[in-house]
Amino acid sequence: MFLRTPVALAVALSAPLFAHAQTSGSADASTNDYVVTASRMPEAARQAVRPVTVITAEDIRQAGASSVIDLLRTLGGVEVVQNGGLGSASSVFIRGANSDHTVVLVDGVRIGSATTGTAAFEAIPLALIDRIEVLPGSSSSLYGSDAIGGVIQIFTKSAQRSPGASVALTSGSHDLRQATASYAAQVAEGTQLSLGLSYLSTDGINATVPSNASYYTPDRDGFLQRSGQLKLTQQVTADHELGLQWLRSSDKTHYDAYGPEDAYAQSVTQTLGAHWNAQFTQAWRSELSVARSFDQYEDVSSYPSQFNTRQDQASWLNRLPAFGGTATVGLEWLKQAVDGSTAYDVDERTTRSGMLGWKGQFGAHSLQADVREDRNSQFGHHTTGQLAWGWQFDTDWRLRAAWGSAFHAPTFNYLYYPGFGNPDLKPEKSDSYELGLDGKLAGLELGATVFDNHIRDLIAADGTTDWTPANINKARITGVSLKAGGALIDRDTRFKLNLTWQDPKNDETDQLLRRRARLFGGLHLTHTAGPAQIGTDLSWVGRRFDSNDQAAGTAMGAYGLVALFGSWTFTPEWRLEARVNNLGDKRYTTAQGYNAPGREGQVTLRWTPAF
Repeated sequence: MFLRTPVALAVALSAPLFAHAQTSGSADASTNDYVVTASRMPEAARQAVRPVTVITAEDIRQAGASSVIDLLRTLGGVEVVQNGGLGSASSVFIRGANSDHTVVLVDGVRIGSATTGTAAFEAIPLALIDRIEVLPGSSSSLYGSDAIGGVIQIFTKSAQRSPGASVALTSGSHDLRQATASYAAQVAEGTQLSLGLSYLSTDGINATVPSNASYYTPDRDGFLQRSGQLKLTQQVTADHELGLQWLRSSDKTHYDAYGPEDAYAQSVTQTLGAHWNAQFTQAWRSELSVARSFDQYEDVSSYPSQFNTRQDQASWLNRLPAFGGTATVGLEWLKQAVDGSTAYDVDERTTRSGMLGWKGQFGAHSLQADVREDRNSQFGHHTTGQLAWGWQFDTDWRLRAAWGSAFHAPTFNYLYYPGFGNPDLKPEKSDSYELGLDGKLAGLELGATVFDNHIRDLIAADGTTDWTPANINKARITGVSLKAGGALIDRDTRFKLNLTWQDPKNDETDQLLRRRARLFGGLHLTHTAGPAQIGTDLSWVGRRFDSNDQAAGTAMGAYGLVALFGSWTFTPEWRLEARVNNLGDKRYTTAQGYNAPGREGQVTLRWTPAF
């Protein structure tokens, strides 16, 4: 019954109020008009068979947000949870799947902790980011383990997409201070360079609430972040390119821990990679890349600990014409190793993967098919696939459908953490289905997607006294996501809207999955008047429970947040930017026992020199 309702809504509401939020323009108009996450090859955003939400460099500049989480909250079409203020631990849910059901990439390099299974979004410096692509839905056939909910790929600044220089100084509430500098350009014939530095500090807010008696300390929990980014590419010949990339963020986050002392965590998120792109023949393009990512975490408190993850990875992708379309043939290798103060019975695992994909166009019909075999040293072979179809039945309208399978290998904590882990766990598996409609009407881009994700062997506590995790549950997540974007009244007023209605339930208990709402959405609205621009971000989240059994005492009420932002370019090189978050000073909760920021503001002075 629930599935029928979203189907009807998807058709009825694929009208001027809702649209697909992708970048605009023709396939060859601009480098901002293509996406890579949907098929692991560059393609025009409008030609991607599966929908991708794109947060562009212009969106980032306009919003003036302080963090990736703030940006995803409104523009990403996802749910977010944060344990306190800026810099505190955060997580993301895509289409109601678990927070560890998302693959997170930075410039194609997988990041995250193999002990917790999640990436530290709070550690990614927004000031050095150029673009974000969000691919919802099962994607293991493209990216391997963990992509049950989807993929978030973050791109750092580059000379290709964001040439130029910028220096910015920011001051704001809670003694927020930030200084950033970036430069990206073609510095010689065939040589492109991008580099950036960022420093951010804030005294923060009190992370916990008084009712969280075991951890509450009446203080302010600050955050300090130092980060840098480098990207260098060299066109060796017309057919060969070499490149290097590096990103490092070093953070210190204060938090309330058990005991009266000032506890803090020190962490490092880093990626280092190299690639070689070759056009061997007119038809054969090959890309070879190697990379290493670090996730290092040290807890300095009454119970000190260290958890470090190293992910070594290599990928060889080849694109060839086949059967009237383009085939992708690839081999990948991933080694995850953990160490620190906790002794795990097994501290590393290796995955060897082969993948085969094909994408083609036949008249008004487009097809994409992918299959992948992952051989995990702990869990053996896992084959996943996807099949997607699009039909351009009218100049402005397209119908699409997709099926995909996915899996998630249990984390090292779930498997081996002393006194808690269960080495007999099996990977979680899923089958996901979606049906969508995209189009244009009255100058607006419209889109609706109905989705249905079946997850098997869901890992949860088994209910015994030691709370050992076990494969005891099934989940079914059904829903509809609606998106819109375009101009209102005139070209000077533009908006992006996303709305998701879902039913994320544990099939065994018929209870809502923890911290997930049935309804959430966001609206990004901007108006340009000469050298000035103003806008607002609205986000809203429905009622949720911070438990697996919907206990009344764990209910978290629905909330809506309003942010205002604006900028004034008072000379060609100087711009003043401002933003106020939570304008109504709304009290709300995303994680029980933890505060969420009230009203807070910031002002930025930016210098963009001309060359």
